[in-house]
Amino acid sequence: MGNTSSSADEDNNSTLPFSSGSSLRSRILIEAKSLRTEAEQLMFQAKAVSEQSQIAYRSGHKSEAKILSIKKINLYRQMNEKNQQAAELIFKHFNQDRPNNVIDLHGLYVEEALQYLQKKLDECRSKNKSQLIIITGIGNNSQDKIAKIKPKVENFARQNHLKMISYSGHVVIDLTETNHQNTNGCIIL
Repeated sequence: MGNTSSSADEDNNSTLPFSSGSSLRSRILIEAKSLRTEAEQLMFQAKAVSEQSQIAYRSGHKSEAKILSIKKINLYRQMNEKNQQAAELIFKHFNQDRPNNVIDLHGLYVEEALQYLQKKLDECRSKNKSQLIIITGIGNNSQDKIAKIKPKVENFARQNHLKMISYSGHVVIDLTETNHQNTNGCIIL
C-alpha cells in the first residue's frame, strides 16, 4: 500500500527566498508557504493512515484497510493539489517580470521545476528564441545548502541533447543547435 503520489519531502526546495518587493508579492509568497505547509501536513496524515491501513490488513480487517487506503489516496490527492497551487503562485511570483527567454525556478520542487522548464523550452522553440536562460540558484534555500534543481536541469539538458553552458546559479541552453547522438551513443556536434 505504498504511495503512488509524489511526496513533499523528496527532492524539494522548500524554503522560499523572501526578497524585497511589494507587499502583494510578499503576501503571495506567504500564501505559497502556507499551501506548502498544508501539503506537508496532508502528507504526514496520509503516511499515518497508510500505516493504519497496513496494520488493519495484516490483522485481517480487509474492509477497514480498504477504507483507510482510499482515505490515504484522497489525502495524497489533496496534498498534490496544495503543492500545485503553491507552485503556480511561486512560479508566477518569480517569473512575472522576466523576459520570454528567461525562467526562474526558485522555490519549486525539483519535479515542478522540470515541468515548468519543459513548458518554457517548448514555448521558446515555438517562438524561435535563440537561447533559454534558466535561473536555478545555487542551493542557498535548499536543505543542507546543496543545490537540487541545477543538477537536474543539467541532466535534463544532456538527456534531451541540448547544448548548454552552466554557470553559478543558472544554465544557458543554446536553442540554435541541438546535439545529436549516433547509434553508438556518441554526441555529434
